[in-house]
Amino acid sequence: MSSAAMKSECHFSDPDDTFSANLEDGSEFSATLTELKSATTPGRGDVWEVIATDRNNNSTKTFTINFAKGTEDAIGKITDDDDQVSLFFNNYEDLDNPTLQKARTGTIQYTLDTNDMTFVGSFNAQVDKADGSDSYMCSGHFHTTLSR
Repeated sequence: MSSAAMKSECHFSDPDDTFSANLEDGSEFSATLTELKSATTPGRGDVWEVIATDRNNNSTKTFTINFAKGTEDAIGKITDDDDQVSLFFNNYEDLDNPTLQKARTGTIQYTLDTNDMTFVGSFNAQVDKADGSDSYMCSGHFHTTLSR
């Protein structure tokens, strides 16, 4: 994926906004910031990146969902390659040893409305464990607003 984002938009979530998911240690991810970026990937070309950030307890964790522009409303597959939807979890709690945990398989239903800047949906995915030994079932729900 290209590191050059063409456009970035941020929003601190209000009480009605949610982006939550279960984590492998049994804790709950709850976004305090959501962001929409435009980028490019080799397999899909122009994509949207939705980045949800949880900044609690002096640590940062993020979920990133990537999907092709033109598929702003879909019921789709989360895949291990770059042909449909990608989902990543990053944990920066230990700055000397941050983790990148990729979803290998799963399903997602989402709607991105770029006029109202809303992102609504849910996912169920097998996400790599932090130590790489296996995967765990991660379920997420989101109904969030992004500002321009």
